[in-house]
Amino acid sequence: MLRRILLIGTFLLVLIIGVDQDAIAAQTVTQVKVIETEMAIELSPSTVSAGEVEFIAYNQGQLPHEMEIIKTDLPLAQMPIKDNRLDRKKVGEKIDEIEAEDLPSGATATLLTHLEPGRYLIECNIPGHFQAGMKAELIVM
Repeated sequence: MLRRILLIGTFLLVLIIGVDQDAIAAQTVTQVKVIETEMAIELSPSTVSAGEVEFIAYNQGQLPHEMEIIKTDLPLAQMPIKDNRLDRKKVGEKIDEIEAEDLPSGATATLLTHLEPGRYLIECNIPGHFQAGMKAELIVM
């Protein structure tokens, strides 16, 4: 009888551990490091798998910056400008953002979002910043 109880207990423990491992695997989050300076954005990595993506934005510049994520089919060289800013309405779907008040000089901010496969624009749309070079492309596979 004791042997049967130990056998059932061991079986249940294996089931519980297996479920926990599956849950952990399903919650895998990819991190993307975003370095913002005057006037550039660098991504590492610049290609990720679809799913949960955590952006860790570091403002290493002297000015406040923002970080917007826009799903687009346009290449960087064809982005439309209006009033000294990116014309978001013509670019694609805005997915999420870290606002300028959350990313002053020297600050770090994080953003967790779900991304589907496609091309994404990561940019700062404070007037003049996008045109000066604060843009990068993220490919989601």
